[in-house]
Amino acid sequence: MSFSLLDVRDRLGVQPGRMFIGGRWVDWDGPRFDQVSPATNEVMTSFAEAGRRGVDMAVAAARRAFDEGPWPRMAAQDRKRMLQRIIERIYDAEEELAQLQTLDNGIPYHFSRNSRLSGKACADIFDHYAGWIDKITGETYPQFSDASNFHYMSFREPVGVAGLITAWNAPLAMFAMKAGPALACGCTVVLKPSENTNLAATRLAQILAESDLPEGVFNFVTGAGETGAALAGHPGVDKVSFTGSAAVGERIANASGLNMKRLSLELGGKSAGIVFPQARSVAGAATALMGLCSTFLSGQVCSTSSRALVHVSVLDEFVHHATEQVRNVRFGNPFDAATTSAPMITRAHLERVLGFVESGKAEGAPLAFGGDRPGGDLANGNWVNPAMFVGVTNDMRIAREEIFGPVLSVIPFETEEEAIRIANDSEYGLAGTLWTADVTQAFRVARAIRSGSVGINGYASIPNAPMGGVKRSGIGREGGWPAIEAFTELKTINFNLDI
Repeated sequence: MSFSLLDVRDRLGVQPGRMFIGGRWVDWDGPRFDQVSPATNEVMTSFAEAGRRGVDMAVAAARRAFDEGPWPRMAAQDRKRMLQRIIERIYDAEEELAQLQTLDNGIPYHFSRNSRLSGKACADIFDHYAGWIDKITGETYPQFSDASNFHYMSFREPVGVAGLITAWNAPLAMFAMKAGPALACGCTVVLKPSENTNLAATRLAQILAESDLPEGVFNFVTGAGETGAALAGHPGVDKVSFTGSAAVGERIANASGLNMKRLSLELGGKSAGIVFPQARSVAGAATALMGLCSTFLSGQVCSTSSRALVHVSVLDEFVHHATEQVRNVRFGNPFDAATTSAPMITRAHLERVLGFVESGKAEGAPLAFGGDRPGGDLANGNWVNPAMFVGVTNDMRIAREEIFGPVLSVIPFETEEEAIRIANDSEYGLAGTLWTADVTQAFRVARAIRSGSVGINGYASIPNAPMGGVKRSGIGREGGWPAIEAFTELKTINFNLDI
C-alpha cells in the first residue's frame, strides 16, 4: 500500500506561501506555482512566483533599509542581541523545521532532525556568525617611509544589499550559511529559496519576520528561474551568494559584471575518493563512499565523492563491501525510522539520473548493480535504486559530469601519481577524500589534489571552517571568517598628521 504525506502537511498547518517584503507579509496577486513532495509527488501547497516585479519590491525595501536605516550603523552589541533572540526561536522550532524540511526534499526525518542539515544545526550556524559581530575589525599599518607623516588604517564595512539564493538539498543549513554572515556584517538581504523547497525556509522567514529586525533588513521572495535571474542581475543588489549548478552560476557571473557585483558561488562537484592499499579499512572506505551515494540525500550533495578511485590490489574487496552496504538501503515514508534514503528531488531529475545510467552502459562501463526504479508502493515517488559502475575510465560521461544522484563510478588505479592525475582531471574541484593510514602520504596527496577541501579518512563540513571550490566548482568560500570577508568591503583611511 502506497503512503501519503498529506496528514503530516495538514498536522503542521501548511498554508499557501506568502512573501515578506519591507516588513510585511505580501498576499501576492501574481502567478503561483505548486510545490510537491518528491517522496509521493503530492502537492504540499502553492507559492508566489515573485518574478521581476516582486524582486524589484524586495530589493527596493532592502536598499532603503541599507542606505537610510539603522542596521548597518547599529552598535555591535545591539545587532548581536537581536540575532541571539532569533537563534533561540530557531532552537525552539527545530522539530517543526525538521519536519518541514523532510516534506520539502524527502530527506529521512531522522537525518533532518539530527544531522548537520537539521534545525539545530541551522541555529548553531546563526550562533557562530552572531559571535563574529563584535570581532569584525580592520587593521592599522606601520609607517612605510619617513617621506610623510601619513598614518593608515582599514575598516570592514557591510557590502550592501545581498541577494541570497539557496539550493534545495539543505534548505535550513543553507539559509543560515548565507543569511547568518550577511546579517552579522550589517548587510540587508533578499533571500530566495529553491522553488522545490520553500516550506522550511518560509518557517524560518516567519521567525525573522517576528523578530526586532528593522523594516527592510530581511526580505523573502519565492519563485523559479525567472525570479532568481531577476535577483542575481538586479542593479540594486551589491552582492550575490548562490548555491546551485555550475551552469546557473556561470550565468550569474556573466550578469554580475554589469555592475561589478561581489560574488560567492558554491557550485557543482565531481569529487574523487581515493582508496589506497594503505587504507586502515577498505571496508570502511567502501561503506562510506557507497553510503554517501545511496543513503542520506542519495548522492544529491555537491561534495559527494562520486568517483571512487580504488587501487587495483584492493578493488575486489572494495566492490564486495560497497555491494554489502547497499543491502542496508531502505526506501519508503521519510518519517519512518527505517527509511535510509531520499528520493530524487523532481521527476525531471529522476529521468536525468536514469539517463546517466544508460550512458554508462552505452559507453561500456560494467554495471555492478542498481540504476533502475523500484515499483509497487514507491511508484508514485522519485525513487531510483543505487547504482555502482566498475571498470570506469575517466573519459566516460559518468566520470566527467555531475550526476547528483545515487551513482558511484569506480575507477581503478595502480600508482599514487596516476591517482592524483585522475583526481585532478576534472573541470570541478570542490571536495575530495582519500583513505590511507600513512600520514605522510595523506598530506602529500591532499596537497596535490586541486580541490577546495580534502577529507582524510572521511569528510564533514562545519560552520567555522571554510568550504568552497576551485575551477568550475565556484568562487569564494562559506564558513568561518572567510564568510565575514565575503559580506564586507575594506575601506582604507589615511591621516596626514602634519596638517
